[in-house]
Amino acid sequence: METYLTQALAAWNSPEFQTLLVPLRTLSSISAMFWMLARLADLCMAALKRLLFAEVSAMLNLLYVSALAVVYAAMMFNTALQGQWHPSLLWREIAGFAFMYVMLGVTFTDLSTRRLKPHTPLAFVLGVCAYLALARAPGLARHHGVLEFHRVLELFAAGGWGNVMTAVTALVMTGSLLIMAVSEAAFGLSPLLYRLRLIKALPVRFDFSEPGRRGAVPGLARSWFILTLLLGGAALAVYGWPRLRAAGAAAAPVIQSRAQSPEAAAAAAKLRRVLPAVSFSAVSALPREGALADLAVPVFRGLLQAPGEADRWLAAAALDRLDPSFRISREELFRSSAPAVLPCVWRGRSFDILMRPLPGDAPDKTRTYWIADDRGVHFTGVGPGELAEVAGSSGCAVAAFGSPGGALLLAFIEAPQAPGAAPQLWLAAYHPERREVIAAARAGGNATGDFELAALGPGLVWAELPVSSAAAACGGDCGEVLGVKVESLATEPLAEQRGAAVMAGSIALLPLAERTYERSGLDRHYRSRSIFETVFRFDPVAGFLTRWYRRARLADGRDCVSVAPDPALPGLEQSADWACSR
Repeated sequence: METYLTQALAAWNSPEFQTLLVPLRTLSSISAMFWMLARLADLCMAALKRLLFAEVSAMLNLLYVSALAVVYAAMMFNTALQGQWHPSLLWREIAGFAFMYVMLGVTFTDLSTRRLKPHTPLAFVLGVCAYLALARAPGLARHHGVLEFHRVLELFAAGGWGNVMTAVTALVMTGSLLIMAVSEAAFGLSPLLYRLRLIKALPVRFDFSEPGRRGAVPGLARSWFILTLLLGGAALAVYGWPRLRAAGAAAAPVIQSRAQSPEAAAAAAKLRRVLPAVSFSAVSALPREGALADLAVPVFRGLLQAPGEADRWLAAAALDRLDPSFRISREELFRSSAPAVLPCVWRGRSFDILMRPLPGDAPDKTRTYWIADDRGVHFTGVGPGELAEVAGSSGCAVAAFGSPGGALLLAFIEAPQAPGAAPQLWLAAYHPERREVIAAARAGGNATGDFELAALGPGLVWAELPVSSAAAACGGDCGEVLGVKVESLATEPLAEQRGAAVMAGSIALLPLAERTYERSGLDRHYRSRSIFETVFRFDPVAGFLTRWYRRARLADGRDCVSVAPDPALPGLEQSADWACSR
């Protein structure tokens, strides 16, 4: 006996058990207070029936229990959240939901009828929906009022009253569930017990909810079914308990060590349960503030200690965007070897652009990922891909273009990532005065690799050109257009002019229809820009939806064009609308 007592005391005083006990005691204290307040509502309801009209008292009771259930759900979720993200968050939320669901049923169920009390079904549903809504949007649980109220409850649960409330909750939940289980089992087994002469009369349940139904007794088949379930459950428990206990004892240390390791945090951070699939190309999509940022910061801080260099770079990239107080030097981040440096000066402020391949890349694949200044190293969001700097101003090794608010856009060209693909233009927005990277984006592609970068207004413009199609050109006898012989026919792409600028903390990409019309050389074929936009299907957001046209040179010297819905098909289309130069 003393040995078991010593083991129990050692288990009680262990840090692991105390860590588990703190949130459990908070949950129990909140649940006990919720149960007491619900009982108080029953007393108030009885008093209000004597003072007010029945409709008024029912409405007040409905409002009270509904608000109580929603607040209870918020407190339970906040306890399960524990203020920060951790790999066990999903399981804590599930445990908190199960705890809350059972407690709502225990509190709102009338044990004499086995049904929810009047006016409580809506409160039950609202409590469940409130918990699910908070699980979907955990930022709502971080409201100042919710956190302050939960802090008061935590202080209350930390004292001796917390242990008392835990005991009350355990007694209420266990007693209610036990009474319900024993009552249902006894009612179901009563015909068999009556046949065995263990009871003198069958119990009868009265149901007045439906006309014509007054009383009901269980059948013998139900008794045998319940008896089979009980015996099967007992046999399964006897057979499986030792194996389950041994498996749990063997798996517990492994699970605990993995849950606390940086590698587990890195793996859990990539789960879509809380964070999007995190990679270097997705870091720029992480929000700078809000619940997701609050939950992600401790995960990436733990990942900074990972042995893998790529993992540490990923953590630094995410923290640079999520945490304004984060600082890291280039020596601390790049420990194995120093990256290639491209110097840049903008309006008297100097910074460096660091070129560094990811681990595992070929040595000749230099990629741009970082900007280094006197504040530290910042992730630019550019990549992955083989990147080459674009010739820029004399003070910067890359192309730099000013933007409103003191920011500038840095342009890089990414080599094609697949055979037949077009080079891509990457833009990174950097603010020299604030010493931070604002945003980054892949702007578009150009089959020739010449984006014709130029400054315009509050940003820059470039030319976007689709990859050449497989349509072959035609020379000689190519058919007829408008009744005239075609001497040559070719399929040509529409070079679309697009612009970029830093607006509202992001890079805004806009199609420039007027500039495209002026530089296309098709202004001789279409009298106005509106006709040109209609023919090539211009969308204010996506740009020109039709990007190819056929150019035919006629025997009479005219130059005619028509849009090409399928540029890969050579030859004339009889139904095409041709526009000839004036």
